[in-house]
Order: sequence, then structure tokens, then C-alpha cells
Amino acid sequence: MKLLKIIKDAEPVDEADIKIREGSRAVLFDENGMVPLLFVSKFNFHKLPGGGIEPGEEQIQALKRECIEEIGCEIEVGQEVGKVMEYRSKYNLQQTNYCYLGRIISKGEPSLEEDEIEDGYGTVWMTLPEAIQAVETDEPECYEGIFIQKRELAFLKEAQRILSPVTQQIKTGQRRLDIRPGIKVAIVLKKDQPTGKLTEGIVQDLLTSKANHPRGIKVRLTSGQVGRVQQIL
Repeated sequence: MKLLKIIKDAEPVDEADIKIREGSRAVLFDENGMVPLLFVSKFNFHKLPGGGIEPGEEQIQALKRECIEEIGCEIEVGQEVGKVMEYRSKYNLQQTNYCYLGRIISKGEPSLEEDEIEDGYGTVWMTLPEAIQAVETDEPECYEGIFIQKRELAFLKEAQRILSPVTQQIKTGQRRLDIRPGIKVAIVLKKDQPTGKLTEGIVQDLLTSKANHPRGIKVRLTSGQVGRVQQIL
């Protein structure tokens, strides 16, 4: 996985005694294209859903479990965003977090632990640009929060870079990775291919498994209509 950032407040002193920890996080989108963040009100910072990988767990398995616990949501995991490595000298801790893009497939109630409740964990929903701004303007009031802010900002900005329609190929919907559930697109239905008439709607599912398709990625809209993406709106 691509290394996005290394965050440390000092160089390791005793490398033989470094504690190693790994975690999985995600930039998720619901059916309206909104991103969930956890706001830790006691310490005034936001964090992405996710957490530590337990012994015997895979990265995605841990991520799905943490999202059910923290935000009460079942998720579908998509492509990789990248990883961030941290060294926290206060605890002689080296932590690597892996981040993915994903979509929310069902919403429920979180099951927070006592310490998370005490810290004031609460789910807030924002657009991706709003999430970046919220994390960017946080002023964490604890040691861990300073690391978390830098880490989440790196993940969110990389997700924005991946998803930004910066080329004509993306604008015309030919690449699968540029299309996700919850975004608005214009598709051409099979019956309208001779005329080129476009139908607008919100993506529910991606039906093309290939990374690219010259006539546009096939999707199902929330209306149930199926067609190939011609424009990303």
C-alpha cells in the first residue's frame, strides 16, 4: 500500500522495545455522498471510523468490525487510499494505519466502549470538502489528537485527490475508480443509445468489473435504471 506520510515527534530511542500497532480506517460515503467522522468532543478533534487490528484479523475484517462498533454501519470496502506511519515517543509506539475508500450499505446504532463514551464520541456527517476543512481547523487538546489530526488529514486529502474529476476520462465516466455509490451521473440507457439521450440520477451499484470501459462504466441508479455513465455531475 502507498505510504502517504510519516508522523513522529522524536526519533525512536530504544528500537528493541518499540510497541507495534496496526489499524484500519476508511473514508466512507453514504447514499447521499456524505462522509461520517467521529467527533471527540472532550479533546476537540475529528477522526475517521476504524481502529486497531486484533490478533488473527485481516485489515478489512478489522475495519468492518470497527465501523459497526463506532458508527453502527455495515460497509463495503473499495480501493486503497494509502497508509500513514506514526511514532509516538511518549509511549515508544510505532503505529501503521491503512486507509480505504468504501460505501455504507446499512445504518444502525453504534456500540461504543466506556472510554469512548467518556471522551464524547459522536458521529457527524459532512461532504468530503467539509470533512477536510473540519479536520484541518481542529485544535486537539490531547497528545494523541495531534497525531490523529495529521493522519486523518493525509487520508482525506488523498481520497479527494483520487476522486477528483481532473481529466476528461473521469468526467466522461470511463474509469471505474472514479465512480462510487452516492454520486450524481448522467447515463445512457440501452434503449437511448441510438439517440444519445441522457438520464440523470444517483449511482446505487457499479455493474462493470473492469477498471476501464471506452463506452462508460455500467451502473444501476437508485431509480433502478441501468446504463453506462457518460458524465459525472
